[in-house]
Amino acid sequence: MKTGYVFSVVCCWILFLTSMGGILTGCGRKVEEQQLATVIVDTSPEQGASVLLAGFERGETPVTIVDLPPGTYDVILRLERYRRTIKPITVTGEGEQEFLIQMKPITGTLSVQTTPPGATVYLDGEDIGNTPVVKHVLQIGDYSYEVKSPDHYPEGKAFTVEDNFNMKFAHKLRPMEAELSVFSRPSSASVWLNNILQEEKTPAKFILRPGQYLVSVHTAGHLQADELVQLEANTPEKVQINLTPGAVPQGMLLIPAGKFIMGTDNRAPDERPVRTINLKSFYIDRFEVTNQAFKAVFSSHKYSSGQDNYPALDISWTEAGRYCNAVGKRLPSEAEWEKAARGAKGQQYPWGPVFETSMANTVESGIGKATRAGNYYASASPYNCMDMAGNAYEWTTDWYQAYPGNTDVTKDYGQVFRVLRGGSFISEKFEARCAARHFDRMDSKRRDYGCRCVMTARK
Repeated sequence: MKTGYVFSVVCCWILFLTSMGGILTGCGRKVEEQQLATVIVDTSPEQGASVLLAGFERGETPVTIVDLPPGTYDVILRLERYRRTIKPITVTGEGEQEFLIQMKPITGTLSVQTTPPGATVYLDGEDIGNTPVVKHVLQIGDYSYEVKSPDHYPEGKAFTVEDNFNMKFAHKLRPMEAELSVFSRPSSASVWLNNILQEEKTPAKFILRPGQYLVSVHTAGHLQADELVQLEANTPEKVQINLTPGAVPQGMLLIPAGKFIMGTDNRAPDERPVRTINLKSFYIDRFEVTNQAFKAVFSSHKYSSGQDNYPALDISWTEAGRYCNAVGKRLPSEAEWEKAARGAKGQQYPWGPVFETSMANTVESGIGKATRAGNYYASASPYNCMDMAGNAYEWTTDWYQAYPGNTDVTKDYGQVFRVLRGGSFISEKFEARCAARHFDRMDSKRRDYGCRCVMTARK
């Protein structure tokens, strides 16, 4: 009886627990169906970011995460060239949910300037505008760009953008060469470009950088003639020069015999008195003696590369005289130099009565160094001599002495100093006047002392 009772009780408990287990199991399935969700995580502006959520790596965007209980989660995103992003999301039990998360790129900037401006900038082959390009935003990474401008050679550069780094580049674009054709009548004439003798004779063709050129031609029995030409990039130009018969030595000008006004009464004391002088005819170099010409006589003469046609400087009176003698010429007298500079009517400056900064290389021009011989083509003297104001002081053969009729007394007068004329790039406009006198010892050299030569004209 007792045994049967115990068995019955045990069976009842088993039945009870079994039924309760079924009920609990059923309840568990119902809760699970209500709480678990499917989540899709995507990123913009690019996909492929790694996703870390609830402590587990979930793959790369766009990624689908299933069986995620409701709640608030931090989504941690990592993608190359973007800043690490942490974005909180709230998951509900409403089936599938999608989250699009914006990622902030890691950036720097690119700035490009060109001379001339207006060049088109191509970044990795894509047109991003014309220069100047200022702080064009780029993601970090490796790039290359190219700038292009009509009639100029393109330039480019590879570079790497780093976080918050402003890449700045500047280019001075090189213009394409121009073609210059030079013809003369008669032909087979020698050609000078900016006072540099060329190997070719007319008709001749030259490929040159754009700019201004003084084209000179000469052949025996004719006067040298020239023409100023402005060459534009990638543009052909032709020059036809007809030579006039004559016997003036190459590179020189004839200063005709006759009277001219020398000196002045209302400037420096050593320029007094103004007077009229009668001179015989003579030839004078049209340009200051250049480095190229001076080195042909004195091989030890040194100068900077590319300055063949600049005035020979840092030479003494003695060296200037030796050079002139070596080429069959001589230094000019003060009177010869002044007549060639100011003409018969006594001009203040070679070009006229008023100083103009654009007409001479003096302190006022602000250049601070010599320029090529003949650079100031528009400021020629009445006889067509170049650079007789500024650029280089030019030695003359005369001692620094008082003019006839000048009663001023100074210790500098006598046979100690020689006279230089014309002013220089380190003198002011007052010293560049045609009548102005400068003096120094015969053995003195200075970085602005040069010369030009003369010859007595044949009768």
